[in-house]
Amino acid sequence: MATYVGETLLVKKFAAVLLLLLGILLIVVGLNEQSSPIVAFGILSLLGGVLLLVLKIIRRNKGDQP
Repeated sequence: MATYVGETLLVKKFAAVLLLLLGILLIVVGLNEQSSPIVAFGILSLLGGVLLLVLKIIRRNKGDQP
C-alpha cells in the first residue's frame, strides 16, 4: 500500500509541474499573440500548479509535527 501512496503523490507532483509549465507557456504565447483569453487560461493553469505544490508541501509538513 505504501508504494501506491508514493505513486499517487508522485503523479500529483508531476501534474503540478506540468500545470506550471503549461501556464508559463500559455502566458508567453498569449502575450506574444496579444490574446487575453490565452493569458487568462495560462494564469489559471499556473495558479493551479502552484496550489497543488503548496498543498503537497503542507500535507508533507503536517506529518512532522507531534
